[in-house]
Amino acid sequence: MPGTPLRSALNIRTQRERAELWKRVGSFVRQRREELGLTQGDIIRVLGYKSRNAVSNIEIGIEGLPAKRAYAWADILEVPRDAFFQFVTGQSERLEVARPGARSRASEQLTAAEQELLAHYRRLPPKFQRRLREHAGELETLARVEQPQRRRLR
Repeated sequence: MPGTPLRSALNIRTQRERAELWKRVGSFVRQRREELGLTQGDIIRVLGYKSRNAVSNIEIGIEGLPAKRAYAWADILEVPRDAFFQFVTGQSERLEVARPGARSRASEQLTAAEQELLAHYRRLPPKFQRRLREHAGELETLARVEQPQRRRLR
């Protein structure tokens, strides 16, 4: 019985529900990939897929995005991991993320150095992107701690 509480509680999907989920996820993945300026080839290289067909099939909804790879995809697409996992598994209907171009105008323009850093970051595999974000947070903390000490030495 589709749509019954028992079916929902057991997390059983009909073929039609699964196809709708795959299309919704695929559409989001493609749109987000394009917003970030990534190609299917970029995704293939980072995630280690053997062929472009795997990514293409996910984007057009022929195949579902494997739940076990949701976190790696979330890292590449620069979306929150847990929210993306829930979206991919159908626990949430949609995923709201800030669009890359949704910056305030002049004050948020990236410098050449920031653009270069971002380009390097995007070419890293997800594991190293995560490590770089963690390291950047540690450096920020160190800078905050070090700043008051420099003022006292003057």
